[in-house]
Amino acid sequence: MQPLGTRNTPNDVQLTTVAKKNDALGYLNTYSLFSNFNIFNHRFSNFETKTAAEQRAFKFAQQLADRIINGHTVHGLLIGKPGLGKTHLAISVVYKILENSNYQRPGPDHAPWKIIFIDWRDLIVEKKQSFNDDNLAKQINRIMSAIKLADVVILDDFGSERQTDYALDLADEFWRQREDKTVITTSNLTGTGLPSLYGDRLISRMKKHGTNNSIEFKGDDYRGKM
Repeated sequence: MQPLGTRNTPNDVQLTTVAKKNDALGYLNTYSLFSNFNIFNHRFSNFETKTAAEQRAFKFAQQLADRIINGHTVHGLLIGKPGLGKTHLAISVVYKILENSNYQRPGPDHAPWKIIFIDWRDLIVEKKQSFNDDNLAKQINRIMSAIKLADVVILDDFGSERQTDYALDLADEFWRQREDKTVITTSNLTGTGLPSLYGDRLISRMKKHGTNNSIEFKGDDYRGKM
């Protein structure tokens, strides 16, 4: 609280920024699918860069955010063994996009960003469960609509599921909808892992806006360090 006569009244620009911030963060919270809310505490400021590999990944992720802020369609791919900070940096990209653009996407309408986070394994599990749960079905249908319309989708842990026709069909549906829209994908599959699992047609869609937007993480699992 401020003493009478010293209170600062926000101007129109400040009020607009607050409104767009609320809209952007509300969209992120409403339509994201995740198993651990703590992931949203990740920022560039709390990512450790003790090794050359970590510094390289850190710089890459920041550049990825800058390209998106500047209006480029990006298919970013962060691959590597578990525990190297891929999800941490993907979430950091989200917050840099929001904060450095005053929560509004490029373009004449200056609309608030629509960004969501999708845990791929959770999406498969909950979509199956929704067949027998009407309330869950409504929620999943809203998420599927958001996947189609969002400005940016973080697709986390892609390729972590057991290979089934259902999972392959869902992956194909996802990438048909996002072929010309920004996606940042994290995956533990390296080398030929993704092409072997999903096939050339899907990988071709992933690579469409992927030039200079992919990196393989190197190092040891920092979550296993004692």
